[in-house]
Amino acid sequence: HRAKIKELYPEGWAPARKLSREAMDGLRALHQYDPESFSTPVLASKFHISPEAVRRILKSRWEPPRDQ
Repeated sequence: HRAKIKELYPEGWAPARKLSREAMDGLRALHQYDPESFSTPVLASKFHISPEAVRRILKSRWEPPRDQ
C-alpha cells in the first residue's frame, strides 16, 4: 500500500482543498450513520474532495486537545 501511495503522490500527500474540523466530523457522522449510503465515493462527491482524502479522514482518529 505504501509503495502505491508513493507512486501516486511522489511529492507527498498535499491536498488542494482542506476541510474544517466540523466538516470532517460531519463526514464521519454520515459514514457512521449509514456506511452503505454514504460510501467513500459518495462522500467524496458531496464534499468535493478526493476519495483518498475521504479514506484518510475516516481512518484518522486524531482530535485536537480539549483546551483548543
